[in-house]
Amino acid sequence: MSVHYFRRMAGFAGALIVLALAACSTPISTPVPPDMKASLINEGRDGLLVPLFAERSDPHGRTSIGLPVQMDGKSVYLMLDTGTRGVRVLSKVLPRSGYPSAGTRSSLTFATDAQISGAAITLPMSIVGTKPVDVAAQAVDEVSCLKINKRCVAMDGYTGEFGWAFSGIFGVGADDPRDTCCTPPLRALPANIGQRYMVRSNLAHPFLVLSPSVAVTKDFTLVPLTPGKDGSVQWPVGCVQVGSKMRFCAPVVFSTGGTDMIRIETDKAPDWSGDVDEHTPFAQGNYDVILGVRDWAHRFNDAQVTIVKTAPGANRIVIGLMSLQNIDLLFDFAQGQLGLRAARDTERMGG
Repeated sequence: MSVHYFRRMAGFAGALIVLALAACSTPISTPVPPDMKASLINEGRDGLLVPLFAERSDPHGRTSIGLPVQMDGKSVYLMLDTGTRGVRVLSKVLPRSGYPSAGTRSSLTFATDAQISGAAITLPMSIVGTKPVDVAAQAVDEVSCLKINKRCVAMDGYTGEFGWAFSGIFGVGADDPRDTCCTPPLRALPANIGQRYMVRSNLAHPFLVLSPSVAVTKDFTLVPLTPGKDGSVQWPVGCVQVGSKMRFCAPVVFSTGGTDMIRIETDKAPDWSGDVDEHTPFAQGNYDVILGVRDWAHRFNDAQVTIVKTAPGANRIVIGLMSLQNIDLLFDFAQGQLGLRAARDTERMGG
C-alpha cells in the first residue's frame, strides 16, 4: 500500500481520538479526496485503469472503497458502490446552490437502518479528467435513523458514507425498480466509455477498468441482466443454499457498499422462524453458503449471514464487500450482461 494510504490511516486514527473526546454534536471535517492518476492499459487498447482507495469508513473498523469525482468542477470523495445506482452527495460539499431540479425529494434506506433524504438536481460530473456531463444526482441534506432504530450509525447526523469518510455514494450498479433516482454515472460518460466496466474490490489493490477489452475479461462467466419493462437493466436472479436452514431465490445484488457479508432480504418468514417486523432479522450467524447465478456458482464457508424481513416484493440476496475480496465484477450494459470471475471456487471466511 502507498505511503499516502498509511498517512490517511494515521489521520483517521487522530480523528477517532477527537471524536471520542468531543461531543456528539461537534461538526466533522469534510473528507479530502486523494490524488488520483488513471492510466491507459496497453496504450488504451485494453481499457482505462482507474485506481480506487481502501478507506476506513467508520470508527468501528469497517473499510470501504473510494473514488474522487469532480462535481461541478470540485473534487469530491465518494464511496464506490456497485449495489446502488446514481450519485448521492451531501449538498453542503457542492460548490454552489440553486442547481436545476431533476426530480422530487426522495429517501434511501440502508441495511444499517440509516436513511438519507434529498432532492434530485442536475449538475456537471466527471471522473479522471473526462469531459463533464450533466447528470441527475441526489443532493442529500438529511442523514438520520429510521424510527425503529433511533440509535443507528446515523444518530449523530452522519455516517461513514455521508460525512465521516466520504461525502456520498457513487453508485455504479444495475438498476433497481424501487429506486429510479439519479443517472447511472459511468453509463453517462462521454463516448460510451462507461457502458462496460470492471470492478476489483480486493482491499489490497482495488481498481476500476473502463472499457476493458475482451483480452482482459476473457475469463469471466457472463450471465444476462434482467430487462425491465421500462427499459431498465436489473440484477440477475440467483439462489442461495444457507447450510440446512433454507434455500432462497431472488435477484442477486453484488454490493461493494454492503455492510453484511451475505444478507438475505425476504418478505416471507422462513418455515423455521416466526414472523417479525420489517427491517428485523429472522436470524444472524455463520453458515456454509452456496450461491448460484445461472452458470456461475460459488461457495462461502462459515460466512456471516443475516436474514431480514423486507417489504412485500422486495426480496433480494446481497453479497457484500467482504465476500467480494476474491470476486471481480464486470458490468456490460451494452450487451445486458453481468460478468463474474473468482480467484478461487470457495471463500473460507473464517481464515
